[in-house]
Amino acid sequence: MKRTIIIIAAALLVGIGIFFLVRGLNKQESPIDLDQYTPIPEFRPAAEAIEAQGSDDYDIEETVRILNGLEVAQSQSDNFYSFLEYMAKQDYSRVPSDVLRAKERILPILQKMFELQKQYDELNDIWMLARSASTGVTDFAEKANPIGVLSSIFAGDPMSTAGVNQTLVEAKTAAFQQYENDQKLKESLKKEIEDLHLAYIDYLTEYAPIYIKYMKEWDRLCLDRDKAYLDIYAGRTVEAYNAVDKVLERHPANREAMLLKALTLIQLTPTNPNLSDFNSQLSTAETDTAALRPDDDHLQEAEAIISNYTDLYPDRTAPSLVLKGMIYLKQGNEAKAMSCFDQASVEYPRQATALTDMLASYRNRTYLNRSSEGKYLLHLYRSTMEGYGMFSPNLLKAKYYADNGDAERAKEEIFNHFYRRGNQGVYDCLLSDMQYCEQNMYSTFKQLLIEQSYIDVDVEPTTDWIVSKNDDEVKVTIHNRSDIDLENVRIFLCLHYTDMYRDEYDVVKCPSVNIIKHHDTTEIGTVALNYEDKKYNDITRIRAIAMTDDKICWIDNVDYKYMHAYEASRNQSAAAKKSVVTTDKNRREQLLHDFNVTASDIISAVKSGIKVYGKDKTLWDNVTDLLPGTENTLTFELPRLLSLIDPVFSLNQLKDKEHAIRPTENTLNGSNIRLRFDYQPAEGDRFPLYIYSDYINLKVTVQMNKGKLSIDGVEIVD
Repeated sequence: MKRTIIIIAAALLVGIGIFFLVRGLNKQESPIDLDQYTPIPEFRPAAEAIEAQGSDDYDIEETVRILNGLEVAQSQSDNFYSFLEYMAKQDYSRVPSDVLRAKERILPILQKMFELQKQYDELNDIWMLARSASTGVTDFAEKANPIGVLSSIFAGDPMSTAGVNQTLVEAKTAAFQQYENDQKLKESLKKEIEDLHLAYIDYLTEYAPIYIKYMKEWDRLCLDRDKAYLDIYAGRTVEAYNAVDKVLERHPANREAMLLKALTLIQLTPTNPNLSDFNSQLSTAETDTAALRPDDDHLQEAEAIISNYTDLYPDRTAPSLVLKGMIYLKQGNEAKAMSCFDQASVEYPRQATALTDMLASYRNRTYLNRSSEGKYLLHLYRSTMEGYGMFSPNLLKAKYYADNGDAERAKEEIFNHFYRRGNQGVYDCLLSDMQYCEQNMYSTFKQLLIEQSYIDVDVEPTTDWIVSKNDDEVKVTIHNRSDIDLENVRIFLCLHYTDMYRDEYDVVKCPSVNIIKHHDTTEIGTVALNYEDKKYNDITRIRAIAMTDDKICWIDNVDYKYMHAYEASRNQSAAAKKSVVTTDKNRREQLLHDFNVTASDIISAVKSGIKVYGKDKTLWDNVTDLLPGTENTLTFELPRLLSLIDPVFSLNQLKDKEHAIRPTENTLNGSNIRLRFDYQPAEGDRFPLYIYSDYINLKVTVQMNKGKLSIDGVEIVD
């Protein structure tokens, strides 16, 4: 074993030695001198911007933003001019000098490419080489990885020198080889490309240690700050307080840490503070980090942090205004709280670019996508900086009004929130907005469209010819089984694919439609599937969000509704039922309470209002409804009151998949719900109609006696 380790270590040392030997040879052969550089006019603004700035008193977040931002800009810019303009406009004042000197050395290489492009028609697409050299991908013509070449370099163990060197050689070689292979270049130009290649090797090899140095520091910062984020949103506020304190000890002006600390102080303070239980929650070891003090001091410290934050970052004040509004709510000052929330609503769209300047750096942490917790962290950052979820000023106002019984003003603020988010052009976080509304003000949110369970979404692959289907494009259809029209409708399709986490969806904006008529089917249009090469057959769940001028609601696929009902009704452990079903039931109880309806009222309404018809009579008297075959279907009429619980109907239990029968028609008509089943009961039959919901499950027993159908009982079932 020892001998094997020695052999491996020796091999690694030899490999590293060969690499640096090659690098040394390459540097001698390269005609591009990175140390002696005179910028041409087109490159002078970018060069001067870097030369004039840089400081040893740096900010790690600004440093990482520049490191990642320049890589992303190089990989995504359309040409040399747009990238150079981006470089010239950056603020490098809080970036260390060694980073700027390292990035400055890319300019001679790009300038040589630029000159070759102007000189030779054959190289008119050489900017594509500059882009793909930044990304480090093999097939630069078809792929563009916005993370940058260094993500590939450090994809394995970023601190392993041998691993870095090996992947470095691969990453920086691939793009140049691919370019040369794809072009029919004369020998003189092949030599020019090879010179660029060698110069790029020198640049990246010198750049890698500097990148590693600052990314290590960034990783340490993220470790404690990530913990604070997760603890805050999991209710472990004291632990979050201590974690964020560690960040601020090393980085006292860190924007996110300042906001998080203020938030922990607010959350640890009860409304209309007297004395907090904060002190009692702290262990002896924790009291050194957070001194014992009354609640007013917590809020005063939070205000001081917010004031300092505002002075440091006047162009990023929207989240601090939200926190200030939270403080005023804690103190019972509604007027000042609403004023802060109103101002935050104005500032979020204006400050959107500045607030989300670290988004690329978060996305550059590709490991976040490998766990649900990692994805959650990205969501928490975005909610803070984009103003949604618990950082939405409008939703905070809506929750305040809902908690105080003002449903109309709560609804208005919900609409204001979605209107603002729509104008910001941000759609992929609509799911979080919907979930926040459901979790924090279910009754108010549900009242925006009580009939939502009677509207369905369906998708199917587009048909090119009779026998072929395009599986990366789908046709979206809405079935409106309610008796209301939807006007000026915007639909956002939510698709769950294989390999996604449980609550993760890809959100796709569909074409808007003028009207979706009641009791009608409307084709919305076609949308392309652009999520990680997924196709139609990879779709496992389908949902949609619908918005009109006065309605916002979920629209579910019929299969999804029955799957949800089946999951809730199948045999589960008592603990599982309690954790999932009870929460939904409590929310539904609040809705029914607001409508002054109880479970007993629903049962009584079903018992007194249900009607059943067989082949001897149809439910509809209008002769135009007497379509062929309807005289032989089983039909029910139920009170519309059931729509409050989003019912799903089945003859026989859903868990008995072989014998469960869904209705062929289920519509709202005035005061009634009308059902039809393709089922013909025989004389003496006794069969059940099940009514499933996340609030109450009912079993209606029906029997056929002497050619007549009658109800033989209504009971609650588990």
